[in-house]
Amino acid sequence: MNSNLTLSEIVTIAVVILIIFGPERLPEMARRAGQLAARIRDAAASLRQELTSEYQDLAKPLQDIERDLRAAKDDIKASLPQVEDVQLTPRKTPASDPAAAEARSAADEPGDSPADRTARDDDEGTAETAAS
Repeated sequence: MNSNLTLSEIVTIAVVILIIFGPERLPEMARRAGQLAARIRDAAASLRQELTSEYQDLAKPLQDIERDLRAAKDDIKASLPQVEDVQLTPRKTPASDPAAAEARSAADEPGDSPADRTARDDDEGTAETAAS
């Protein structure tokens, strides 16, 4: 919407208003138009302030989360060189230890279910890890 009025358009509108309302009612109409414009301006400012306040109330928790995530990212980046220095030692598994596998098969009882054997293997693996 283009609100640029030329001088001739403004003069034409003023003449039409003068003809419709007459010279005696023109000052009153101008005063009412000014009051209406002031009320509209005040309402727009109030709405803008209210929306800004609501936005800030909604944005504050998001900004806090963003700050926390950035801090966590920085902590992780700072700890990465330390993680690279850690040497991992392979854990001895029952499958890789033939002596442990033979001892397990000798300890199997005829009525053992596969779940019983798995539970016993897990217990033995935990004990072996604790011993190392």
